Amino acid sequence: MIRKVLLMLVALLLTLTLVVGAVACDEEEEETPTPTATGEPTATPEPTATPAAALKVGSVMDLTGALAGMGPSLRDGAILAAKEINDAGGINGSQIELIVEDGATDAAVGLEAVKKLVEVNGVKVIIGPMIAGATMASGPYVGEREVLIISPSATGADLADQEWRKFVFRTPPTDALQGVAMSQLVTEGGYEKVAFFIMDNQYGVGIEEVIKDTLGDSVEIVSSMRYDPAKMDYLTELQIVKDKNPDVVVHVGYGDDSQIVYKQGLELGLDTIQWITSEGGYAEATLGMAETAEFMEKAVIGTKATADQTMYADFVAAFEAEFDYSPGIYAEYSYDAMKLAALAIEQAGYEDAAAISDALMEIGQEYAGVSGLISFSENGDRGGGTFEVWQVVIDDEGPRFDTVKIISF
Repeated sequence: MIRKVLLMLVALLLTLTLVVGAVACDEEEEETPTPTATGEPTATPEPTATPAAALKVGSVMDLTGALAGMGPSLRDGAILAAKEINDAGGINGSQIELIVEDGATDAAVGLEAVKKLVEVNGVKVIIGPMIAGATMASGPYVGEREVLIISPSATGADLADQEWRKFVFRTPPTDALQGVAMSQLVTEGGYEKVAFFIMDNQYGVGIEEVIKDTLGDSVEIVSSMRYDPAKMDYLTELQIVKDKNPDVVVHVGYGDDSQIVYKQGLELGLDTIQWITSEGGYAEATLGMAETAEFMEKAVIGTKATADQTMYADFVAAFEAEFDYSPGIYAEYSYDAMKLAALAIEQAGYEDAAAISDALMEIGQEYAGVSGLISFSENGDRGGGTFEVWQVVIDDEGPRFDTVKIISF
């Protein structure tokens, strides 16, 4: 009996062994690669390509302070250019990452913004700063660190011959030309007794010196007043101007201080004297105070750099479609600065700002920008320029800027 049970157990074990082996063989057969229709094994999929790293470009725009009415438009000009470049495939396959810092219309703040972009964000190219003071303050720093800046609005004449200019370019015409345009208005008006009422910074003083040098002995300077743009109360200084009884007042200021200068000028009756100013007060925000707008309509004409009208019209249409408002003064120069920077990076690569500078100098000769034809001089300044002479008109729709004529050099 025992022998019969043992034989039955052995038989059962052999059966189980055969079944397990068959299952194992079936699993091995299922793991064998299936041939393709051509009889070749299926190819291993290629790994997904890693996107190229973004190229960081900095921007320092005055979003607060006295030029807060201008800064956002310049910022958006650079943003529009970067978007168009990215939509077209970027720079050598890499997308632009535009990093914007606020320069606050202050030289020291502008320099700190430049430093942050360089030391924290690691940028090699910066669009900005906007004002001459911040650009002058940043020049030695970017020269030492070999970082390229392209200012779209720092027009100060005293920037021209600095030793660090290899790393500082400017897309707008400089105040050396604007001062001549303003001088031309003085001469054409037949004014003989001139009072200067000038914001005491590099921008204001630079234009003043150009105008005085241009006019020379052809006029009598009855007053030369330099004021603090942060003071915001100029009744005492304006009374001195009035007492000198000038034929014309040459004024250079920014938006915020110009509002107060013109409001208080109206109070003192200075609206019966011709005022000639620059582009600093050319902003919709300047017209926001009724007394200021009234004074400007009665007494003020000004100058500002202007653009090639054909290409500029296309730029305006693209800008309005993207941001739902019209571009302000200097936005086209910011747009051109970004486009030129991209072309220079594409040619020279991103690592060496000196090489980018060399490429920019080469590309920026007879370059057709939306701001007109750009040809950089040996120190990175735009050669030649066109200026619009403007006035303020008040009608049923309110105050607005209107073109008087064009002056070209």
